[in-house]
Amino acid sequence: MKTLIIVAHPNFEDSATQQFLQHNYPQEDVTWHRLTDQQIDVGHEQALLQAHTRIIFQFPLYWYSMPAILREWQDLVLTAGFAYGRGATLGAKEFGIVVSMGQPVTEYQAGGKEEYTISELLKPLQAMAHKLNWQYAKPLVISQFQYMTVHQRLQLVMQYHQYLTQVGTGFDAQQAWYCAQLQKRIKATDDSEVQAKLKLILAQIQANTDELTELHWTVDMIRDGEET
Repeated sequence: MKTLIIVAHPNFEDSATQQFLQHNYPQEDVTWHRLTDQQIDVGHEQALLQAHTRIIFQFPLYWYSMPAILREWQDLVLTAGFAYGRGATLGAKEFGIVVSMGQPVTEYQAGGKEEYTISELLKPLQAMAHKLNWQYAKPLVISQFQYMTVHQRLQLVMQYHQYLTQVGTGFDAQQAWYCAQLQKRIKATDDSEVQAKLKLILAQIQANTDELTELHWTVDMIRDGEET
């Protein structure tokens, strides 16, 4: 699976969030594509979409929406006959959103300062995905990056990598992704002590997979019962 990150930020060089993500994205099978003030090359953009399976829109939340350059990209690139409608050739994709904001995410709820949830504000993009027959993923929300601790930023790197590269959804897919990452780390290091520790962690995860899956199902059943 190949992932295309379409980055839209009018002040990219001044954005600590975007600079951090650019320096920490997984480069294997992932293309970082930043939109600039230059004229959009429609043919090139459409070729990029066709060459990737998962499409990510990455942008800061501006006035409860996305930056104008990404809106212009939509108008020019996602045309009838290519992305949708009769004779469309783009095909189904997986679609995700990485959105950053300066306000606490807890303010985006009924009764909060911003009143509406992130899911509500991003409905137009969900509608776009539906029209294009793209599978819509729950957005990755980055709130107040400038106040994150070192530990929180390390967690963000892991979440970002997982969001861009995990195949499938659900608990089993998460377990498979973590195991795959550990296996890559084991192969990449020449330190025998580090290898031994990583192999031990991998073995523990694999040995407990069935138990963890059952526990996850139980938690889901309890949660569903509370909601009903």
